[in-house]
Amino acid sequence: MELTGVADSQPRSGEYAGLYELSVDGNTVLAMCDDFNTSVSIGDTWDADIFTYSDIQAGAPVKFASLGLEKYSQAGYLVNLLGGSSASEQADINLAIWKIMSPSSDILNANATTYYNTATSGLYNIFDFTGIATILTPNPLDVSQEYIIPTTVPLPASVWLFGAGLVGLVGISRRSV
Repeated sequence: MELTGVADSQPRSGEYAGLYELSVDGNTVLAMCDDFNTSVSIGDTWDADIFTYSDIQAGAPVKFASLGLEKYSQAGYLVNLLGGSSASEQADINLAIWKIMSPSSDILNANATTYYNTATSGLYNIFDFTGIATILTPNPLDVSQEYIIPTTVPLPASVWLFGAGLVGLVGISRRSV
């Protein structure tokens, strides 16, 4: 796989947070990084394995296995909130996920703190994210970042603007006929 771009990610505390563009077996996917303490750059490539909630339950070798299924469940709950979210909300959700998976990170803002507190309240410790997301874990584990691939990814703002422009052009051309 390869990190190919930052999509609509936004700068937060000197890092891009939100959805990133990855090339996985030649297909472009949007994914959220859950690994704050490992750096990658656009163009970096590495091997990775894809795991489901069931795989992690069964002991799959995910990067943060030592934190337990609970932390992946909390992150899965937050990924579930991505549908219909803005790029700013996505960035704040990403900050909360970084804090869950890298507890020593101190990068939360007010909105991210709300997401974090909700996810770690105890209500989502066994959140089954089947059908919501898969985990893309580097192989070997220490070579790169781990990513969460949402099943349903919100469209980037640029797609909405392009679509609105097309609708506007169709409306103008119909009036002029």
